[in-house]
Amino acid sequence: TGDALRAFHTAIRSSPANMKSQAMKEQAQGTMLKVLTSFKSSEIEQAVNSLDRNGIDLLMKYIYKGFEKPTENSSAILLQWHEKVRVWCALGSARSLLLLNEQW
Repeated sequence: TGDALRAFHTAIRSSPANMKSQAMKEQAQGTMLKVLTSFKSSEIEQAVNSLDRNGIDLLMKYIYKGFEKPTENSSAILLQWHEKVRVWCALGSARSLLLLNEQW
C-alpha cells in the first residue's frame, strides 16, 4: 500500500499538465495508468481520499485519458477509480452545502 500510494502522489505531483510536449504528456499518462492499475481495489478509496480538489480534478483527467487508450483490464480498474472519485465529489458537495447552511 505504501509504495503504491507514494508512486501515486509522485505521479500526481509531477503531472506535465502545463507542458506543451505531447510526448511528455503521453509518458506521464502511461506512468499514471501503470500506477493506477497497480492498486488493489481495497486501496483505491484511501488514495482518492488523500487528494485535495485539484488532485481529484487531475486524477479524473487521467482516468478519462486512460479510457481513451485502454490496456488489458485497465477499463475495469479505471471504473473502480472513477466510482471512488464520484463518491468523493458527492461527499465534498454535501459538506460544502452543510457549511453554507451553517453560515446562514
